[in-house]
Amino acid sequence: MKKNPFKELKKVILLKEKIEYYVVFKADEITYALKTDNIKEFIPASEKKDLPNTPEFIVGVVTQNNQPITLIDLNRLLSEKFQEYNKDNIIINFEFEKKNYGFFTNKIIDVIPVEQMALNDVGDEMQEFYFVENTFSLENEIVLIINVEKILKNK
Repeated sequence: MKKNPFKELKKVILLKEKIEYYVVFKADEITYALKTDNIKEFIPASEKKDLPNTPEFIVGVVTQNNQPITLIDLNRLLSEKFQEYNKDNIIINFEFEKKNYGFFTNKIIDVIPVEQMALNDVGDEMQEFYFVENTFSLENEIVLIINVEKILKNK
């Protein structure tokens, strides 16, 4: 019985149709991406209030439309260094388990489509990035796709 030469091609075509959109942004020198499905809005930075008795990567809370948004410092997840929070930041507001959270950044690069085929698994060399789901390449840079559940379930 002959093998169907189009079987693999069909798989490639089906995978190619699976495209997800990501917001790509920087936190210091690291480039991250977050699925647009997770994002509620982008908001300008406002005065934050400190939250006692929280993990160190939670650096405070801001209020938007009478809703609290818990701020997460991506740098603090990886090192002793805090990311600077200031009036020039943009907060990427997302919802997880009916609560509002936000990553803050000085630079949103773009909203881009990424084919599922372009995603790479995270290797053992990136174990410190426990909250990274996959990676992809954008303009010769590695972009780390954030899995918010891994951050917030580990706190």
